[in-house]
Amino acid sequence: MSDVTIDTTRVSEKGQIVIPKDVRDRLGLKAGTKVIIIAANDIMVLQRVDLVGERMRAWELVNRARSLAEKLGLRRLGL
Repeated sequence: MSDVTIDTTRVSEKGQIVIPKDVRDRLGLKAGTKVIIIAANDIMVLQRVDLVGERMRAWELVNRARSLAEKLGLRRLGL
């Protein structure tokens, strides 16, 4: 699972989050990069908009995130 990065951040009073620098660098996220937010039950996934069509559809992304969380032993309140 060397392609996985796990980090934490906080939601500001304005509802903003900071994506950690190592994650931004790894994913090529720069100021102005558009991301899609997919939320289902207890999972939220962010992905660059320009990659969504190339890689997978929204529900496939959510299922991949759930599977990864399970493999890593993460639970709803486990973070």
